[in-house]
Order: sequence, then C-alpha cells, then structure tokens
Amino acid sequence: MDRFETLSLRGFRVVLVGILLVCIGCAGGSRQEHVGTVATASAPTRAVAIQPLSADDVSLLFPPPTKAEDFAKLIAVRDLTVPNPQDPTKRDPVWPDSAFQQFLAIAAGPAAQVDGTQKSIGLPAEAKTIDGWFVSGIRIDAGAPGLSNDIPAQFGQSPEIRLIIQPVTRNSDGTPKVDDIAAHLIFDFTLLNQQQPGCLPRQVPDMVAFNAIVKDVAALRTELSEGKLGVDKVITAGVPLGIHPGLADETTANDVRNEIQLFLERHISGQHLNAMAIAGLPAGAPEPWIFLSMLKVPSGFLPALPNGGFVPVNGPTLDGKQFAQMLQPAGAIPRVAPEPHTNNLNPITCSNAAVTGAVLPIAKRRGVSTSDLSNTPTPTAEKTKELLDVIADPTRSHFFNTDCVSCHTETRRAMELLKVTNIPGINTATLPNGPWDVRNFGWAPAGKGSIQATVTRRTTAETAAVVSFINAELLTRQR
Repeated sequence: MDRFETLSLRGFRVVLVGILLVCIGCAGGSRQEHVGTVATASAPTRAVAIQPLSADDVSLLFPPPTKAEDFAKLIAVRDLTVPNPQDPTKRDPVWPDSAFQQFLAIAAGPAAQVDGTQKSIGLPAEAKTIDGWFVSGIRIDAGAPGLSNDIPAQFGQSPEIRLIIQPVTRNSDGTPKVDDIAAHLIFDFTLLNQQQPGCLPRQVPDMVAFNAIVKDVAALRTELSEGKLGVDKVITAGVPLGIHPGLADETTANDVRNEIQLFLERHISGQHLNAMAIAGLPAGAPEPWIFLSMLKVPSGFLPALPNGGFVPVNGPTLDGKQFAQMLQPAGAIPRVAPEPHTNNLNPITCSNAAVTGAVLPIAKRRGVSTSDLSNTPTPTAEKTKELLDVIADPTRSHFFNTDCVSCHTETRRAMELLKVTNIPGINTATLPNGPWDVRNFGWAPAGKGSIQATVTRRTTAETAAVVSFINAELLTRQR
C-alpha cells in the first residue's frame, strides 16, 4: 500500500466520494454565483415557474425484485450505454470495462483489507461480472459534499448523479437472488477546479449541465402525474420517501423504468464517472461489513496508471494511511475498526485525512460517531439523541468529517436505543429492518429469504435539502 500512502490529491480533479450519500444543506447566498440557466429553442422571453419537485423525484428507489418477471422492471448496468464520441453508430457502456476491472482489483486488493486485521472484502462470482449488477436506486444531487454556506466555501460544489447498484442473479427456479452487497457509481458535473493549499481542489459546478438534469426530472414527474406514462395518474408530491410511486404502480412501472433509463443515458457516461465505492463482506462470510471508496486520477499522475484510472481513497476520518473501515456484529470487540476520529463538532474545514501531506491531526479533531455508543458506560438517552442528530444532519456531518459506519448505522441505532418506530418523511415500510441492515438507500434482507427496500433518516435529510435547493434556486429560473 506504500504507493497509495504517498498519493497526493493536489493537482487533479477530485470527486467527492464515499458510500455515505452526499451531504446537502440549506439554500444560502454563498452559492448564488454558481447558479446557471438553460433555455430551449421555443423558450418564452420570461421565466416560467415549474411546479416544485418532491423527494421521490430526486431520490428514485426501485422495488426489490421478488419474482422472475421482475427482472424486466430493473435496469441492468450492462444495458446503460451512450453513443461513442468518435463513432455515433457505436455505443459505450456508462461503466467502462476498464473502470469495472479496476473496481474489482481495488476491492480484492490490499486497500480493502482492514488495517490491523485479516478481514477484507471478497466478492462472490456473480459480482465479478458486470452482467450481475442492477440499479437499486438513483440519487440526484445539486452539489457534494453539501450546500449549507460553510461547506461550499471550503469544498466548492459538485453536482452529481449517483447510481446505487447491487448484484442480482437467478435462483434455479428463475426467481431473483439479491446479494446484500452494494456499490456506488458517482457521475459528476463540474468545470475546472480551483486549487487551494492543504486541501482538496474546490469544485466549480457545471450548472448548465445540472439544469438540464433538473428539467428532465421535472418533465418525468409531470408526465407521470398527467397519466402519460401508463394507465394511472401517479402523484409524487406529498409522498414520504420510499419506493418510487411510478415504479410501484403496476400500470406505470414499465414506462417509468424505460424513461429513467433514457434519462440516465442522456446525462451520464464513462467520462463523467469519477468515483466509486463499495460496502462488501469477506468471501463466504456474513460479517463484518467493510466500506471502501475509490476515485479517478488523470493520465500520467501515477506510473502504475499511465492512462489514468481509479485508486482507493484514504479514509478522511482515519489516520491518513488507512483505507477500509469495518463494522462487526454487536458484542464483537472492537465493533468498529479502525477507530474513527471524526471532526463534525468543529467548524467546517476542507482539511482532512484524505489529503496526504496536509492531514488534520487527530488531536485537533472534535466529533462524534456511532462507535461512541458502544462505550462503557452507555451514554444517556439525551446524549445518544444529541450524537445521532449530529450524524444525521447534513449541514454538520459529511463524508470528509464523519466516518462511513456512522452514517450507515445512525437510523438503526436510533431505532434500537431510543425506540424510534416512525421518522417523518420516510415510508415506515422502508425503515431499516434490523441491526445488520446498513443500506442508506437500496435493498436489504428482511428475513426468511425476503428482501426489502430501505431508506434512512440521513438519506431523507439529504434529499429534503436537495429538493429545497432545486425548488428555491433553479426551477423558477428554468424557461
């Protein structure tokens, strides 16, 4: 791992990565300078407000497949293709084979072994072919790692489309078998970044590209509500976040699925794929969960990658040399390793342990994590709630100051320790079903071979902030 430990993240276009879904904050003046507009050829001379978007319009969750015929309702990653830039008669995969092979190599490499242990990710055979991966969810984001005023001031703003993908194969009777493994493919839309000493480059958003995305999302919502995508008129407004209503309705599911695929193929491509991540398990074992992030570097940046490619990312809340982090079952010691050193109680700073040579010293960090809840004595209910509220708040916690395990366990910990059974904004049927459900947005086992869709409080808060930003800052500017 020596060549990765010395990797400097200065001087190239960094993408904001992690299994942690990106953090989005409230609208604010500091981002006004980045907002762009798009117009169509038939646009009127005055701005026309588009109806506000809702949570399910920007966070699209597919129903988990349970029957053989459900395969037709899914989007296989292999089927997502775009015209070749040099030869429009040919089509290129949005997950290029070179990137897929690097994904497999990193997931099987030394960075995927948890520091100080023999635990490492081991993918099953079905996950080693791109044909085995299907889209379980899509997140549309106005800017990672967050939009509250102090976050873009430190990091910039990176709009993105994120695919949550999971391996699905067929049982002997043709029914689907969903592996409890997930990966993220992160496609970003940014312009030239701005260098800043001691930190990652500040991302400058391509708001023209993102406005086009928003326009298409709004059109999909409107067509669905007007009954143009099947028999039923399906409304997304006022619906708690869960399985997308248009995908849940049998009369619209097929048309909505096809429109979503066309939408993705209009906007994402291998050229926009700049980060990947995985939450996996050791080979043939039910535990522990292991989280690892990857980002793209340009050609010539590393001798081992003369044409550029993906490398593992140092954990921003670890020690500056460690990559993977694991979560073990209750009772295991330690339950979380390596121990996170979060920084979500300090003012927002772009300095973090992912930036080699400018690591924020552990002694200067101040933060909370869900691993604190395993301490003895157990924190009081009041302290537990305060801790979990910080982690679930995207204006305070994000990928660069909060560890992956915390962001994937905060909702379930609240359910267990605070007896939470209902969370505003979430369809109750999609709350994490047990302590080993670490999906923030996707599919997880529900017992006796069944599978369920899962949504967490963290995801809901991020989605609400994205919707707020788009509705307040972008839709009234569309023409």
